[in-house]
Amino acid sequence: MAAFPESPLAPATFLEKWLPEAFAEAGPMPGSEEVDVKLGICLEGEGGGEWVLHITSGQVAIQAAPREGAAFTFVQTVVDWRGALWEGQGGAIGKGASMFFRPDAMKEAATGGESQLGGAPSPKALAEMQQLSGLIRIVVTGETPWSVGFHLGPGSIPEEATTTLSIAAEDAAAMAGGELDPMTAFMSGKIQVLGDMTLMMQMQAIQMKVAQEEQQSGGGSGA
Repeated sequence: MAAFPESPLAPATFLEKWLPEAFAEAGPMPGSEEVDVKLGICLEGEGGGEWVLHITSGQVAIQAAPREGAAFTFVQTVVDWRGALWEGQGGAIGKGASMFFRPDAMKEAATGGESQLGGAPSPKALAEMQQLSGLIRIVVTGETPWSVGFHLGPGSIPEEATTTLSIAAEDAAAMAGGELDPMTAFMSGKIQVLGDMTLMMQMQAIQMKVAQEEQQSGGGSGA
């Protein structure tokens, strides 16, 4: 596996040079041979832009291009993207979001490894999410707020999130350290949910359905 860059790279360099090479070295993720799906990446701010990650026949290609037709789009500021990948920001949420840019972590999750809240869904789940529509935003509050968004389905990204999940930085850190279970965090109110819960439930239902299908067929589970 290609060594992860020790120092932050410009988004274009990372996405158009390092990441394709890392995916090529990692090899196909379980289930990716059977799908044809596009994942959008939208990074906002200086050095940002839009990219399309195309998974087809087990191969991954990445290019700078409009992401409106993507089944699922990762949305974040360049500052928060860099913070999660190189500075450990966002606690468990940042760790999960960074999986989108670490082929080794995505592959581990797809083969039944540790799943992270806000982590990358499996290729099959991504393909099915194009039937949904809306924006889920996860916010980590604290002295240095951090957030990430996931737009489900094709089309433009709305300014306001359909569903917002909010968690304090100390609780996100406790989740990352294994001291706080995500379900416990939900049930105890440490994760606050605002807006329409339907979209979140639909996303989770797709992930559970695909994971069950993959288990029955002998494949790995989704993220």
